[in-house]
Amino acid sequence: MFIKDKKILIVSAHPDDEILGMGGTIAKAIDNGSEVHVAFLGEGISARFPIGDYESDEFKIQTKIRKEGAIKALKLLGVKNYYFGKRLCTQFDTYSRLSIVKEIEQFINKLKVDILFTHNPVEVNIDHIITYEAVEIACRPVNNNKPREIYTFEIVCSGNWKFDESFKPNVYVDINKYLDKKLEAWHHYQGEGRPYPFPRSDLGLKTLARYRGMASGLSLAEGFKLVRKIT
Repeated sequence: MFIKDKKILIVSAHPDDEILGMGGTIAKAIDNGSEVHVAFLGEGISARFPIGDYESDEFKIQTKIRKEGAIKALKLLGVKNYYFGKRLCTQFDTYSRLSIVKEIEQFINKLKVDILFTHNPVEVNIDHIITYEAVEIACRPVNNNKPREIYTFEIVCSGNWKFDESFKPNVYVDINKYLDKKLEAWHHYQGEGRPYPFPRSDLGLKTLARYRGMASGLSLAEGFKLVRKIT
């Protein structure tokens, strides 16, 4: 199993992306002896507020709720190592691209992980796309600190709304024993879910797990794309 006894870094644009993209795989990796680190580059709330209205009491309250929910979700899955960035949601394009790359490089150089997971570029969310592109640059193979395996995950309701393209996984992880834990962790992100047919509903997440399972001969699965593997 490629996620057994490994040191893993997940570079996520916002708190909740890690659960949506690979919550079951995180739980499975930890159960199989892996050490998982999660780095959030942004805060994930500000897009719901008027531009510039980031000093209000309500914004501070909602930011605090999101962070607390993320910690609860991660602890439920067994994650002990996490970092919260403060970039504004859906505004990553207003930040220096170099600063994002440098931040990711710091994680890579410090942690010396075996595997890195991040967003895929087939997205409508600009923060997810920039995160992928920054990881792509930060992971250029110029020293021995770079992860030897890199995978991308999918986020429902930002990837499946793309007009002309779709995410095409080539690696599947059996999460039959872990979907319930993924959903339980997801429930800690208050206000993010909506009733089906919204993709980020319990039924939406179950449907995606079944769909990826059908594509791989599994009951329930999460799909990933292998970007690079050095052996």
